[in-house]
Amino acid sequence: MTEVKEFIDYLSSEKGLSTNTALAYSQDLDQLLQFFALTKKSVVQATHMDLREFIAHLRKQELNTRTIARKISTLKQFYKFLIRENKIQKDPADLLSIVQKTKRLPKHLTIEEVFRLIASAEGKNEAEIRDRALLEMWYATGARVSELANLKLGQIDFNEKMVRILGKGSKERLVPLSEDSVVWAKRYHEIRHEWLRQNDLKETKIFFLTRLGKALSRQGIWKLVKKYAKRANIPRKVWPHMIRHSFATHVLRGGADLRAVQELLGHKSISTTEVYTHLAIENLKTMQLKYHPRD
Repeated sequence: MTEVKEFIDYLSSEKGLSTNTALAYSQDLDQLLQFFALTKKSVVQATHMDLREFIAHLRKQELNTRTIARKISTLKQFYKFLIRENKIQKDPADLLSIVQKTKRLPKHLTIEEVFRLIASAEGKNEAEIRDRALLEMWYATGARVSELANLKLGQIDFNEKMVRILGKGSKERLVPLSEDSVVWAKRYHEIRHEWLRQNDLKETKIFFLTRLGKALSRQGIWKLVKKYAKRANIPRKVWPHMIRHSFATHVLRGGADLRAVQELLGHKSISTTEVYTHLAIENLKTMQLKYHPRD
């Protein structure tokens, strides 16, 4: 149809969109044309109700919310273009609401699973002592994998039981350490010094090292998590970020303030931390069911 072609040409020439993006718009509008062909209407004759019926038609195809949101966005831009070109007088897409992408709730381990995971690094040898120190510190701080991999010895204050974590945008945050994390970190610290001496290496700033005195990589930490999750007999797939999610989940359920959790996690915006608020709501529901006299 002429209007659709003009719109695609406008996107490509005047807006400078890529060929792939213009093709996606074209495909979205082809679906609209096919739908209107059944009702023998043209896109310039479309009413708000027609477009709502089209969206209902899309939902019946079980498309995900992100795809439908993109198609609604296409409709809005297309009809704004038609208004601007004086092809139509009233915008039928003006009141269409874009479906919000549903936030995926972060998958996390139970407290019992985390305890099993950590305890599976029993500390029977030097490598296991390092691994136990890493797992204890990870769960104590909720740090990102990259933050652990880049953690420097000078960022840990054993006496005050605190660690300075360097997060995104080089922003530092001060996070308290648990008693267990300090105990294991001290044990590993002695081994770390010995590994460097054995390999005749100079002191390096990175705290978590391999036996050869090299920085433990993110991939190395990933393998470590898989190894101990298997040893702990955790049946589902466990990946590194789940430990960070578990930390946030457990401290919130323990009564921590959302703003405090934002600071601990190093989130720039509270909206990022709010994905965990469903956990607090679940906890309130459980408490109400348990203690309310009418339940």
